[in-house]
Amino acid sequence: MLVHIAGAGAAGTAVGRALLEAGHALGAIASRTAERAAERCALLGAGRPWTLDALADADRPLDADGPALLLVAVPDRHLAVTADALARRRWPDASVALHLSGSAPVDVLATLRAQGCAVGGLHPLKSFVDPPDARPLADIVCAVEGDEPAAVVAETLAADAGGRPFRIAPGGRAAWHAGAAHACNHLVALVDQALDLLERAGLDRDAGRTALLPLLSGTVENLRRHPPGGALTGPVVRGDADVVARHLEALASAAPDVDRAYRALARRALRLAREHRGLPGELADRIEDRLSDGGHG
Repeated sequence: MLVHIAGAGAAGTAVGRALLEAGHALGAIASRTAERAAERCALLGAGRPWTLDALADADRPLDADGPALLLVAVPDRHLAVTADALARRRWPDASVALHLSGSAPVDVLATLRAQGCAVGGLHPLKSFVDPPDARPLADIVCAVEGDEPAAVVAETLAADAGGRPFRIAPGGRAAWHAGAAHACNHLVALVDQALDLLERAGLDRDAGRTALLPLLSGTVENLRRHPPGGALTGPVVRGDADVVARHLEALASAAPDVDRAYRALARRALRLAREHRGLPGELADRIEDRLSDGGHG
């Protein structure tokens, strides 16, 4: 199948590069403007620059007559309108359309299904950079869903590019994406909260970030080697209720969201410590008492 990319931003370009390196041929590389499309083709060293309007033009022939693979890589908010526009074209029989969104349902491409495409989703669990790295899907878990022919193609593409495809559970797409966002985006927000506290201790925010990065890297390495229960360190897993109490005293004058986040995550850490590290009940109860005193839930 010749691969056409509708929306050659960071994700579309990275997946295009991964497929190109895996031996797949690229056809149309479509962006909002011809200049942007030409830039993307030059970056990839392959494909032909098209505008999205041209790709949706039913009177403009594609580069080949056989089945096409259409990667719809526009932002989520533009998926439905882009699919509707691309459905003006009658796609060759046995064509496949895949979006790269982590959260949008596959049926956002339903109008393309009516025009000859099996539809599905291929979502690599990675934050893409621009320009893309070499082998951008290597060892990346990729969520696959959709009409069976589309899901099979998505699995094959991910595996060809060195990724690790899995079939997402029915109805599980929102939970999949929420888990990814909670781990990645909210980690950034959590670090921002931690910088508030380090600033009160006398470090400016740049110095605080520099101080935290090795600590965070060590935590990620612990998680690489152990599940969360085994990777947990700190006063909760040690059963040190007095340290937790001192933390809460310091948080009393912090922004309310910092206090709430600390208490909520400390309770999850306490559960891990009870269930996986054998924290004695008496020590766990003392920490729970501290977390409940004046807590915000």
